[in-house]
Amino acid sequence: MPTLRFPTLVCSSFALLLSHHAHSQESAHSIGGSLGYGFHEFETADNGSRNFSDSITADIYYRYMLSSHFGIETGATTGSGGTFSILSDIWADVKKLQYQGLRASAYGQLPLNHRHSLFAKAGITQQWIKYDLKIDDERRKVSDTDRGFYGSVGWQFRFNNGMKISAEYQHVPLTQLTLRSYNVGINWPI
Repeated sequence: MPTLRFPTLVCSSFALLLSHHAHSQESAHSIGGSLGYGFHEFETADNGSRNFSDSITADIYYRYMLSSHFGIETGATTGSGGTFSILSDIWADVKKLQYQGLRASAYGQLPLNHRHSLFAKAGITQQWIKYDLKIDDERRKVSDTDRGFYGSVGWQFRFNNGMKISAEYQHVPLTQLTLRSYNVGINWPI
């Protein structure tokens, strides 16, 4: 019989810890990330060449909540051409477009109930862009920087342990590059 008490004690202690964490105050600090698929439009500053294609994006961030509804985020983004960009590279002057950058944004959330909420992010980003450009049958590698607005809106679901999953639409209109993507993400309290 003593062997039955030990597993019961361990399971009870574990359940008590989980229930305490589920009802405790949510952490002001969290980290998260998202993966997405969308479209980009690109126009070179010097050559006026235009490229419209699909893109795969990734985003990681740190969030600090100033209150239960508002916070600030800092993060990094990256992206490159998607499946259809292989086809568009055949006829486009701009090929092998890649971008990566940093962003800072304000974050706001509107709880719908204790699990579901809507959110929005608005801020600034700087992107480092690399691509190949074809001019008169000559191809050259180009690196450039671009900066501008970063914005997203979405929905998130909160689990009892504080972890959140989300679905969002990101819109990033820069000077040369405009990104639109649909992302799914995850966020952990730290």
